Amino acid sequence: MKSLILTTALILINLQGKLYSQSYLAKQMSKSKTEATFNANENLINIRDFVVLKEGRMILELSDVTDYQNFRNMDSLLATLMKDIVFYKDSLAADPTGHVRIDYVINSDYSFKKIRFKKYPSDGNIFMNQNGEVSKLKFEHDTVRIIIQCSKPGISRKANPCMIPYSVQTTFLLGNYYDVDRIIADNALKGIIDTLEKESQPKQKKKQHFPDPVTIIYNPYYSGPGRFSKFSILLDNEYDYVLRRKSNKSLTANVTIGAGLIRNTITPMADFGIQYNRYWNNNHNIFRLSASPYYFFDKDENGNYKVNNNWFVNIDMGSIYEQNAPGWFGKECTIGLGYLFYQQGGYFKNTTFKIFTDLQVIPWITIVPEVIVTDNFKQFFPGVTLKVF
Repeated sequence: MKSLILTTALILINLQGKLYSQSYLAKQMSKSKTEATFNANENLINIRDFVVLKEGRMILELSDVTDYQNFRNMDSLLATLMKDIVFYKDSLAADPTGHVRIDYVINSDYSFKKIRFKKYPSDGNIFMNQNGEVSKLKFEHDTVRIIIQCSKPGISRKANPCMIPYSVQTTFLLGNYYDVDRIIADNALKGIIDTLEKESQPKQKKKQHFPDPVTIIYNPYYSGPGRFSKFSILLDNEYDYVLRRKSNKSLTANVTIGAGLIRNTITPMADFGIQYNRYWNNNHNIFRLSASPYYFFDKDENGNYKVNNNWFVNIDMGSIYEQNAPGWFGKECTIGLGYLFYQQGGYFKNTTFKIFTDLQVIPWITIVPEVIVTDNFKQFFPGVTLKVF
């Protein structure tokens, strides 16, 4: 019986993994080869740093702390970029009121670099009138991005594991792309990278295949209390922590109702729970303690209908994916264990447990496949519960 319970749990865990993998693969396959080349894979980004510069903003996106070494010579990378795009300088100056995005891809395995230019027209003509002198203004920022393609060992028991390709990138948001020359002249990037690397180190330095996410917001030119902020969550932008949530942890209470199919009987049920949430990136982990009554209808010795209450206390854990993922069956995936602490007739006898997983189909419908073990581990049978709201 114990082996059956373990096998069932492994099947439920494997189901959750397959659901996520299918969604991940579908999302990656939908990207064009161009977009995959000039953008780092967002699913492999665990560190995101926002830095205020004298000439604009810098956004650094890495997989883990070892990737900082790719940008230790940032000044040299920027200087080489500016030399390599000289041939396109006249074209960039053709529309001074529009804005441009420059992508620069480096791979140490190849001697060549890949460069992409995307030009955008201005959103209308904007002018400044000063003492009768009228001149055009440029409002949109230019974007300069350096993408470094690299690889790292995958998870393997073999002595020579396979290498997994991935990319890291740094993005500069500037008034004009040629402000890169002023950033190089400021000679501050090395110190900024060193500070970010030091502050991104985990408290316990250990080898992690999937490190905890971290976001740093840093203004090296400001001496006030807002100079440096660190969050154990991957923010989308430097203002996201204000708009999104003050803390990356919360405690919530929730109630759902539904019906369960126990053997060949449909029985109404409810679920009352307290849930601990820990947010990270576009997901949040949940740890939940709940009580769920199942109501069986029967007749007494006089032929009158009566209701038998059977209460389970449950503990479950898992994750909820907050972004819209079309075609992914399972926005919420948890696995849990329930114990029957109050019995009043029905199919349950003596010591009774259940193993279950919550699979959220849409925000207000959740399907719960489960295996019920009853009568002191002598009987077992499958069940399924449908929760709404």
